[in-house]
Amino acid sequence: MAKKQRTEGQARADFIKLCCFITLILAAVLIFVDKLLPLVGVDVSGTLFSVLRLIRDIALLLGIVFGAWGFARRCGKVWIIIFWIAVAIYVAGAIMGLF
Repeated sequence: MAKKQRTEGQARADFIKLCCFITLILAAVLIFVDKLLPLVGVDVSGTLFSVLRLIRDIALLLGIVFGAWGFARRCGKVWIIIFWIAVAIYVAGAIMGLF
């Protein structure tokens, strides 16, 4: 029985799916913890929680970027420019704590 080989495109698609899945799990856990801990009286305004929020925002960005890049790349130069502007705004907002 021959071993099934994967193409480069299939490997890339599997990697994107894995990144999106990990991002979903990480974001769900961090959002849940961020919303649950204040209800039980834990202060979530410290540095640790700020770093966790930043990790959540960056993880969400990575999960979104893979799919959005594939779309923008197929649509042309204008969409690629819009993509990079949106990524820059999101990263700046995440670092400054706007989201």
